[in-house]
Amino acid sequence: MRQKKQYDRLATLVDSIYALVLVILVTYLPFPSDQEWSGGNLTDFLNSHKEHFFPVVIALVLLTTYWIQNNNLFGNLIRTDPIHSSISLLQILFVFLYLYVVILGTEPEFEGKPTVLALQSLTASFIGIAGVVSWFYAQSNRRLLSEELTDEEVKEMKRNLLGEPITALVTLPFAFLGGFVWEISWLSYPLIVKLLQRIEKP
Repeated sequence: MRQKKQYDRLATLVDSIYALVLVILVTYLPFPSDQEWSGGNLTDFLNSHKEHFFPVVIALVLLTTYWIQNNNLFGNLIRTDPIHSSISLLQILFVFLYLYVVILGTEPEFEGKPTVLALQSLTASFIGIAGVVSWFYAQSNRRLLSEELTDEEVKEMKRNLLGEPITALVTLPFAFLGGFVWEISWLSYPLIVKLLQRIEKP
């Protein structure tokens, strides 16, 4: 009963943190001040702020994906314990670290800087790696898993969790080739997920 209460509190905390971070990120999207909201002017505005705009959008998409995965993960657990809770709290710390680096990248003197973009990739991978470690711990001997979860579903969850941190690490070196190349490199995610699915097949 105590572990179930801890589980409920942890799940609520994680959901609240992700929601808060996403709201904060939205406030860092560039907004036109004296621009007219016509198609041409809006396009020009976004193009002139692309080094600010696209990293924030990538962060929003990535964190939303991590949030969905966390909901799926917690939905397949029936309880938590001190070790699992500690890993989850560490992941939250990485979420805040990632948020800090993304916000740093919106500052004029840091916009589009290769080091900042690389740090965004690195800290994003930390969030995913923590999620992978959390799942591996939870599914070991099925210590925290719901009895309804099949072995195939356990493997599928692992594949889903591995996709994001691997993609983040893949994008890291592309940060030093320019902002546009780094942004495009995030599109490798579907390919990486497909590759993981092929590797898992017997």
